[in-house]
Amino acid sequence: MTKILLSFVLLFLSACSQTPNEKYTPMLWEITGNGLHSPSYLFGTFHTRDPNINTLSPSVYRALKSSQRLYTEIRMSQKSNHEVITFTKLQHSQALEKRLHPTTLKHLRNYLKESHSNFKMHHFTPYKTWAIALMIANQEDEMLNPNMLFMDEQLVAIAKKHHIKQMGLETPLEQLHYFDKLNTKEQELFLNDMLQQSEDKSYKDALVLWYKKGEASDFTTLQEKFKATSPKQQKLDKKLLLGLLYARNIRFQRRIDILLQHNPTLSYFFAIGAGHLSDEKGLVSTLKTLGYTLKKLN
Repeated sequence: MTKILLSFVLLFLSACSQTPNEKYTPMLWEITGNGLHSPSYLFGTFHTRDPNINTLSPSVYRALKSSQRLYTEIRMSQKSNHEVITFTKLQHSQALEKRLHPTTLKHLRNYLKESHSNFKMHHFTPYKTWAIALMIANQEDEMLNPNMLFMDEQLVAIAKKHHIKQMGLETPLEQLHYFDKLNTKEQELFLNDMLQQSEDKSYKDALVLWYKKGEASDFTTLQEKFKATSPKQQKLDKKLLLGLLYARNIRFQRRIDILLQHNPTLSYFFAIGAGHLSDEKGLVSTLKTLGYTLKKLN
């Protein structure tokens, strides 16, 4: 099954249930060196509303409050929300019966019935097939944790309270355009994978356990453990991995470096999906190669 979405797409993750108030170590690093006058911070987020995993630790609060700028993956605003909705819609609405295989239609109908979703089949008509998959993932999280804020939204609320300017490292369209690169069959496979993930919680459980350890390493090992079995799914996973992880890692690294070097006296707080921090191609390692010192904080 396609697992990449669960780790890298902002605001579209469903979370598994955990033991209430279970503590975990935050993925938080202090950035110094390379000509910086003030420390900045890199924080790995988990995009969920689940209060048992998205509760911010005191060290995260302190680091954010001591910063002058908060950068999340995208700027959290009504304008960004509007851009996302516009981008996910088809230029011309098309009935699902005309673009989905009967087996996929049946799978989708069964999901809506068994999950007691607020969605009806006709609600999906205006949207691209890949967007339907994202809507389903987001719906699950909303149903499990109504009226709760994402970790990213909590950070923005704190920033506003303390008059810290909030920006985004990329635009919503930069983040989502990788899905538009999927052809019709790949989009339908992606939708089927998301429906299957709603039934199998094993990967979500493993992802949460990885995050709670507070170490960014071994993320690709986790992906390998749960890799797809069919050639078509493996091809789709690779395509999404290259775009949603590796290409965006390069973008984040470049833009973080530009910000730090342009304003070395400012303290920045960069909040990015934890998967982007992991292993040799992750931001912790690549920022070190640019000359920065990254110290893990508890």
